[in-house]
Amino acid sequence: GAVTTSETTTNKPVAGSSHNLVTAATTNIAVIKATAGNLYETVVSNVTATPVYVKLYNKATAPVLTTDVPVVTIPVPANSISSFNFGTIGKRFTLGISISVTGAIGATDVTNAVAGVQINSTYL
Repeated sequence: GAVTTSETTTNKPVAGSSHNLVTAATTNIAVIKATAGNLYETVVSNVTATPVYVKLYNKATAPVLTTDVPVVTIPVPANSISSFNFGTIGKRFTLGISISVTGAIGATDVTNAVAGVQINSTYL
């Protein structure tokens, strides 16, 4: 007789880790993850009257702003909330995930950002 097989696969979502940053009047350099990982989302609440620029780096260590070039730069207007979703697979960072938040868009900008912007990210 015929053999019938059936297989059921259940995909369970994996809970990511979160990184939270409230900007100071600096360039807000931080390491989100010191090993390879995927960034799934970033939500930026800029309740200030000044735009900021969130920069993400493929680095396991803190970025050197005068020489490191971000892989993603997110301009965030004043008095706005911006949400960036990198999909179910996420944005891959092969070395690590680092961040800075500056006051100008240039790749190697070192202008201090305004204080009080909240950035929340989810990663694995």
